[in-house]
Amino acid sequence: MLWLYFIILAVIIFVMLWFMQVVFLQTYYSTMKKAETAQLGTEVESAFVSALDYKDQIDNMAYKNSASIYIFNMEGELFYTNTSFGGQMYNSQAPQGTLAQMPGRNVSIDISDIAQKLEESPNKKISYTLEIDRFKSQVYVYGKEITGTNYCYVILMSIDPIDATSSVITSQLIYITIISLIISTVISLFMSRRISRPIMQMNENAKKLGKGDYDITFEQCGYEELDELADTLNNATQSLEKTDEIRRELIANVSHDLKTPLTMIKAYSEMIRDLSGENKQKREEHLKVIIDETDRLTRLVNDMMDLSKIESGIVTISKEVFNFSELASSLIDRIKLSNMETKHNIDYNIPKDLYVYADKTKIEQVLYNLIVNAIKHSGEGVRNIKVNVTTTQKRVKVEVIDDGVGISEENLKHIWDRYYRASESFTRNVQGSGLGLSIVKNILIKHSSDFGVLSEVGKGSNFWFDIERASKKDLDNKKG
Repeated sequence: MLWLYFIILAVIIFVMLWFMQVVFLQTYYSTMKKAETAQLGTEVESAFVSALDYKDQIDNMAYKNSASIYIFNMEGELFYTNTSFGGQMYNSQAPQGTLAQMPGRNVSIDISDIAQKLEESPNKKISYTLEIDRFKSQVYVYGKEITGTNYCYVILMSIDPIDATSSVITSQLIYITIISLIISTVISLFMSRRISRPIMQMNENAKKLGKGDYDITFEQCGYEELDELADTLNNATQSLEKTDEIRRELIANVSHDLKTPLTMIKAYSEMIRDLSGENKQKREEHLKVIIDETDRLTRLVNDMMDLSKIESGIVTISKEVFNFSELASSLIDRIKLSNMETKHNIDYNIPKDLYVYADKTKIEQVLYNLIVNAIKHSGEGVRNIKVNVTTTQKRVKVEVIDDGVGISEENLKHIWDRYYRASESFTRNVQGSGLGLSIVKNILIKHSSDFGVLSEVGKGSNFWFDIERASKKDLDNKKG
């Protein structure tokens, strides 16, 4: 089908060429000759007014343009012409009523009549065409008053029929059209196959991609636009493959995280019913397990809902000026109390009365998730966790540092992905949803914050982010 479009385009071009070179050639020629006559008149006027040898210049202009030029005063007295009368070039005054003639053409024009028409013309200019039936041609008459003088000029320009020229052009066009159509057909067939083949291949690969086959590559073919399309489709294939992999991991992890607490809840509920219903101590222990697993389910569902809201844009960031030192210190103390049974030392280095401009609730959630992540991924034994805060004039940098097992370079690329398991060696002392770092990433993106992680296997990790710094004066202004 593509070759047909090329042929149609070629036909349209040739049709336009035929119309311009055959049908409208005479009209176009006449228009150009009239425009040339007007330009010649401007040159004649300029030479007459400013040149001492205007006669030679006007004769030269008339010869080059095959025109008859007359200069006369407004009383109709001929002053100068390049045409001959009785074999002599006329270049002096003549009696009123002299006829303007064009050699070789049966044309006579009363100069007195032209002078009168120029006098009556609003713009002191005349132009009209005389038909000569004998020669089937036209004579174009163009006249104008010479600015600043009592003289006028009139130019007679022959517009001959160009039937012979048109016949030659028509004959040439026939051969050119036939040869060009043949060449166009061959080239269009070659080009269409060259272009359509990679498009058809892309279409076949796209169908495979739609069926979930990611082991395909969209090949480049040498055309810039198609090469860009191939690159885009290859990137889309990689993204879809990654998305599908994340989806499978998500389903697997969510299923596991939901199945485990549900199994525990069911098992301990049956134990209460069948075994420990009368034993208060056992019943309390079993009920505590049920409550803990229920809390775990609640955290999982809440984290999934929070992440979904943040990514969909439902949750907006409400920035305010607040005391970050107080928020961080209070949060860390609460985390210490809730994790007293673990062997982790949590310390912090935070300047006093440090104010920031951010969403207070969301930044607290970010800091909480990073600290809890450090606790549950630090490994066995006594571990040290430190929250370190440094400042610049405009930004506040927060670091959560642990001396745990660290993260490999390969895992660092995916550490912010939801449900990504960086290492099976991590000890999960605190049950989580697996969405903490993904929530952190999305909150910090909405704050336009820089963030990242530095880690080395066996030496620990350093999760960091920055937020906009403010001052107590900013807080007072907000309140005011």
